Amino acid sequence: MNRHTLMLTGACLLSVFLYADDSWKLPLEEKEVVLEQNNVERHNILGLYPSQVDVPLDGGPVDISTLGNCNIAHAVCWTANYLAGASYRYAFLKRSGAPEEMVAKARARADELFEGIYRCQLVTGVRGLQARGYALGHGESYEERGIEALNDSWQQGADEYKDLRWRGDPSHHNYSDVTAGLGHYYDLAAEGAQKDRCREAIDALVGYWVDNDFKIMHIDGKKYTPILGFHDGKTLNTRIMMAIAGAKTAHHATGDPKYQAMYERLITQFGVRGLKTFTTEKDFDDAEHVFCHLENLFRMETDPELLAAYRVVLDGLWANHKDDAQTLFTYIYMSLTPDAPDRDKALREGLYSLQTWPTDMIFQPTMSSLRPDLKPPYPTYAAAWDNEYIWKGNLLNPDGWLSRIIAGVAVPREDPVVIYAFDTRGDLYQSRDGAATAAGWRPIDQGLNTPVRALASGPKVRMIYAACEDGFYASMTGGYQWQRLEVPEAGGKPVGVRIVPGEKNTLYAIREKAVYLNQFNRERNFGKTWEKVSEAPAPAASALQFKPDASGVLKSADGGNAWELKSEGLRIPRADSVFTPENTDWVFAGTPAGLYISKDGGETWEDGHLVLQFVKNVRRDLGGAAYIDAYWRGRYYGIITDEMAETPMP
Repeated sequence: MNRHTLMLTGACLLSVFLYADDSWKLPLEEKEVVLEQNNVERHNILGLYPSQVDVPLDGGPVDISTLGNCNIAHAVCWTANYLAGASYRYAFLKRSGAPEEMVAKARARADELFEGIYRCQLVTGVRGLQARGYALGHGESYEERGIEALNDSWQQGADEYKDLRWRGDPSHHNYSDVTAGLGHYYDLAAEGAQKDRCREAIDALVGYWVDNDFKIMHIDGKKYTPILGFHDGKTLNTRIMMAIAGAKTAHHATGDPKYQAMYERLITQFGVRGLKTFTTEKDFDDAEHVFCHLENLFRMETDPELLAAYRVVLDGLWANHKDDAQTLFTYIYMSLTPDAPDRDKALREGLYSLQTWPTDMIFQPTMSSLRPDLKPPYPTYAAAWDNEYIWKGNLLNPDGWLSRIIAGVAVPREDPVVIYAFDTRGDLYQSRDGAATAAGWRPIDQGLNTPVRALASGPKVRMIYAACEDGFYASMTGGYQWQRLEVPEAGGKPVGVRIVPGEKNTLYAIREKAVYLNQFNRERNFGKTWEKVSEAPAPAASALQFKPDASGVLKSADGGNAWELKSEGLRIPRADSVFTPENTDWVFAGTPAGLYISKDGGETWEDGHLVLQFVKNVRRDLGGAAYIDAYWRGRYYGIITDEMAETPMP
């Protein structure tokens, strides 16, 4: 099967690998197919590419409506970068003689991404005013619900876009990334009517700040974002470079002399001609913008003096990032400087970042600092990724996206397959399948006003008791309904609850300096009468003891005299809490990778499928646009050969 046929059929053939731990070993071209499929299925709002998306635990489709939680705050930026990669894909396939069907598909995908970007202008109803992104439908968005930091700039779409809700508060980065992406699309992929639409989009976008004295006016006509930001009026910086490239791109596409005039004004004011040095702080975000703009400038500009100046800027950026294995930066720089002295090293490291890229882009807890065999820049699968777009961040961070730690576990006597657990934030969860799946866990604390701090389970699966910051609560309905218990206030804060096996209808409520006992005959008089006692009965002693350790779980088989480290099966070999609840012989460990369970007395561990990184127990997918962006540049520039693309990692 040749590589072109593989790309057409790979989505079906490779879906089995999507969540495989060793998926990073797949050949580059096969990974591109899987990642693109994931982009289309999960990160696609009418062509717009949101970065983080909440992935339903049951495997259902991502909700791209206002009811869902897709990170739209910078969606137009990442779609523009993705569009650049898609444009290089189309240009490469067309040039390499790929099958007509494949070329047409690549062009259609680039056109779809362009329309998603252009719609961010059209949805506002103001020519040139660009939304950060949009969601389908009406009603409050995820930011307006407070799932993320509240942002009050959301608006309902204008005219024919009334069924879209868009996010305002534009930034200079939004305009910069989109101008660069449209520049790549205009030159490499846009044809016929699409080229005309792209020209109009560029004209409206850049003209919006050129015609408004370097201001991006917001929808209210009062607030604005300065395109140039703070500057001393004479010193070139990365933000000024973004504006220079924007003016050049607009003139290149439209031929309008006002853009050439703005271009000349900026390069004159900030001393671009004759530039000898360019230094800037190490900023991956701004570097991503300027590298992509320089790629366009080297294609559009013909003035040798300006090209020499842009080479100075390019070298200044590269000096900051040459050891970072940032594949996108590397491929852009090496395509423009074939004489670079560090070429072989940089290309080798850049290729390795793609070779170690996984196809499962769900954020995973990562602590590569615990691995002495690794050092920065890390393999992509072992790095703590950026929150939205990998090239905006870097591969130098070893630790990140860690789970909140499990702070307590309870198991009902009736059925040990039902498990209750709460985390350090006080969120409470129930599993009905013995922690066998992530979908089996659900939050059950909606009726509680304050965080859970201790937990106990009754004899029936439906009985659950909680000590919360504001008092004691009980649910006789498995967490569907909660009632506050009238425990005496004396004795300090609630710190524990205890159900003793064999003591029928007895509950101990434990405060900092007092313990109260409730005994009842029927549920209707439950929790009304309390007796102060000296203490609650302790759990039965066991020869097996466990305690958390920075390297795993320590186990003692002799009552605590000797300890042995047990970490086999832990994704991250570290434990912050260990529990041996009554009514089960399983052992539970709270780790930075989530809940882990031992079913063989603490000898080995397996995933408990409760990872708590974001809101409750949702999991989020980052998407593969950054891979597409870099991989297809590598193919287009001849840096990634057919052999490299087809060879799996050992």
